[in-house]
Amino acid sequence: MTRQERQGWIIVASLFVTLLLVFGGGYNTFGVFFTPLLNHFKWDRAKLSTLQSALAISAGFSAPLVGWLLDRVEARVVMVAGAVCAGLAFLAASQADSYPWLVGCYLLLGTGIGGATLLPCSMVVANWFTERRGFAMGLTFAGTSIGGMIMTLVAGYAIAWKGWRAGYLVLGLPMLLVVIPVVLLLVRTRPRTGEERVSMLDETKSLPGLEVAGALRARSFWLIAIAQFCFSFAAAGAVAHLVTYLIGIGYAATRAALVMGLVFGLTSLGKLAMGSFADRVSGRVALAVNFLVASAGFLMVLGAESSTMLVGFVLVFGLTLGAPLVLMPMLLVESLGLKRFGTIAGMTGVCGTLGAATGPVVAGHIYDVSGSYTHAFLLFVAMLLIGAAASYTCLGLAAEQARAERLGVAAAQQG
Repeated sequence: MTRQERQGWIIVASLFVTLLLVFGGGYNTFGVFFTPLLNHFKWDRAKLSTLQSALAISAGFSAPLVGWLLDRVEARVVMVAGAVCAGLAFLAASQADSYPWLVGCYLLLGTGIGGATLLPCSMVVANWFTERRGFAMGLTFAGTSIGGMIMTLVAGYAIAWKGWRAGYLVLGLPMLLVVIPVVLLLVRTRPRTGEERVSMLDETKSLPGLEVAGALRARSFWLIAIAQFCFSFAAAGAVAHLVTYLIGIGYAATRAALVMGLVFGLTSLGKLAMGSFADRVSGRVALAVNFLVASAGFLMVLGAESSTMLVGFVLVFGLTLGAPLVLMPMLLVESLGLKRFGTIAGMTGVCGTLGAATGPVVAGHIYDVSGSYTHAFLLFVAMLLIGAAASYTCLGLAAEQARAERLGVAAAQQG
C-alpha cells in the first residue's frame, strides 16, 4: 500500500467518525427527544414535528452554498464550520425555554449538518479514490446509519439519567471536542500533485469535468436531479408511514418499530455491498439496479400481512435504502466530473430535499382520501422505476463533453 493510499483510508476513517457523530447524532436522533419535549412543553404533535422539518429544510437548502464553498476552499474548513454550527446548536437547545428558540436551534443544526457531512464527505472520497471509490464511499457513509443506532442509544440513556437537556449536551459536545480536531488534523480535499502549493481554485481548474454552465446544459445533470427527487420522494415517504402502515394491517406497535430498526440496521451493509458492486459495473448501472430492486421491495410490502413477505421487504428495503447516498456521487463524477463537483452536487441535492419534503405529505394525502396506503406504495414503485430509467440513461463524462462542444459550436454558428 502506497503512502497516498494509506492516507486515503485514514481520511475515510475520519469521515466515518464525522458522519457517526454529526449526521448520526444530529439527523437521526429526533425521535428520542419527541416524547420528553412533548411532556415538558405541552405542545401539540404537529407543532413539535416542525422542528425536524426545519432541520431537513435548512440542511437541504444550504447545499448549494456548501457546494460552492467546497469548490473554492479546503473541505476541512467547511466541515469544521459545519461541526461548530451543529455542536453549538445542540448546546443552545439544551437551554431552550420556548418554541422559537428551538426552531432556531434546529435551523442552525440543519445548516451545520449540511456543511459537515454528506456533500463534503462524498467530495473528499471522490477525490482520493478511483479504483475502489465505491467501497470507500460505502465504508464512509456507513457512519450515518451506525451513528444513528449508537447516538440514539447514547441520547436515550442521557435523557433517562438527567432529562432531555442532558441528551442535547451529550450529542453536541462530541461534535466540538472530537469532530473538529479529527477533521483539522486528518481531512484534506484531495492528494497533492506536486510540491508547489496552489490555491483551491487553481487545483480545481486542472480536474476533469464540466464547468457549471456546461453541466446545466448536460442531459445527465437533469437526469441525476430527477433520480435524486424520485429516490428521496419514495424513501422519505416510506420511512414516514411504514410503522403506521404495519400497525394498520395488524402488527403490534413494538413489532412495527422493530421492523423499522432492522431496516436501518441493514442500510450499512447495503452501502458497502452496492458500493463494491459499483466498482465493478459503474455507478450508473449500480444505481439503476438498486432502484429496480427497491421497487420490488415496495411491491412486497403490499403483501406484508404474510410474515414471509415482510421479511423479504425488510431485507430488500434495508439493503437499498441507503445505497443511493453512495451511488449518486459516483454517478455524478462519472457523468459530470470532479471539476465543479461541490457546486453541481449542491444543486442536484436541492431536488433530493424537495422529494423528501413532498413524499411523506403526498402519501399522507393519499391515505386521507382513499383510506389506504396501497396507492401510495404503488406511487413509490413508479417513482423508483423513473429513477432507474433516469440513472441508466445518463451519459459518461467523455460523451457529455463532446455533446457540450457540439452545442457550443452550434450556438456559435447561429450567433
